[in-house]
Amino acid sequence: MKSIVKIVGISVMAILMVSFSANAQSVVKVKPAHKTVFVKQKGPRGKKVVVYHPRWAPKKAFYRRWVYFPAYNLYWDNVRELYVYRKGNVWVTSVTVPAFVINVDLSTAKHEELPEEKDSQDVPEK
Repeated sequence: MKSIVKIVGISVMAILMVSFSANAQSVVKVKPAHKTVFVKQKGPRGKKVVVYHPRWAPKKAFYRRWVYFPAYNLYWDNVRELYVYRKGNVWVTSVTVPAFVINVDLSTAKHEELPEEKDSQDVPEK
């Protein structure tokens, strides 16, 4: 009787180990938002600098919240990760690429980062 209990116990343990290892292989790690914070060493204290890597140009580094594309009258918000553009008399925000720039490579398009003075004050507080 004790041997049967041991065999059943070992079998249950083996099944649990196999099921946990199968689940562990299916776990997907999700990367955080494309934002990096690093410290620049200037003086005795370092200065925190936020670097953004937008999804349309993951290898480029941007240091400001807003990126403006003058040829398309299109803005990219690095904080909220969305596009802002005018459609008629209305400002539209979209997380997907607007239809009028769907075939444009924004990583090579002319753009400029807007300085902080031209930035709005609606950054969420941390």
